[in-house]
Amino acid sequence: MKKIGVVLMFIGAVMLATFMFVDLKVDFGLWITGFLISMIVAASGAVTLIFYLAKGIKADKASNNDFK
Repeated sequence: MKKIGVVLMFIGAVMLATFMFVDLKVDFGLWITGFLISMIVAASGAVTLIFYLAKGIKADKASNNDFK
């Protein structure tokens, strides 16, 4: 499941770069829609990775009996 967060962040970053730096011949409505979708995809990947990081920290503290 950790790979899915990295893949989502990568796809979102590629989409963001495409919508920001490539000269696309599309109207503004389509451009802003694609831009916002790419932001959502990248953010969901980041949130997924943060969730797994917090879960790992909690499991590590529980295994060391430091979690109270």
